[in-house]
Amino acid sequence: SQMVLAIPIWHRIVNIRLIPVKKRFIKEYSTKDGKDVEVRLVCRLQPKVHWVPEIYYKFGKDYGRGFLEKEATVDISEVVKNYTFAELVSGSEEKVDAIAEEINLRIADACSFHKIKIAKDETTIVFLDPEGDYEE
Repeated sequence: SQMVLAIPIWHRIVNIRLIPVKKRFIKEYSTKDGKDVEVRLVCRLQPKVHWVPEIYYKFGKDYGRGFLEKEATVDISEVVKNYTFAELVSGSEEKVDAIAEEINLRIADACSFHKIKIAKDETTIVFLDPEGDYEE
């Protein structure tokens, strides 16, 4: 479903999706040892209905992409810079899961601040070598 939103300052109608939207976010970040690691994030986001005007004002019509680019980028880079490339890409499964969970909790906290719902249990975070040859 969608909601029609009229913002009085601009006097125009804006359509925004209210149903959950699945977002894929891929970006490279610098690690503790100065190497680049590719972080692939897949999450499901949904705006809280009463806060849609504020969410639109902050992040635009594509609030999911805007949120990930403005807020999640900061959280991911803050976590990734504390670990080496080897820890992220080829570390033990428990260690990598703990790092991904730390990022997941930071993003969930940012979501709650910006009145966006996130399905934490459906969020996946993967660390890859950007030079590697991976299939989608």
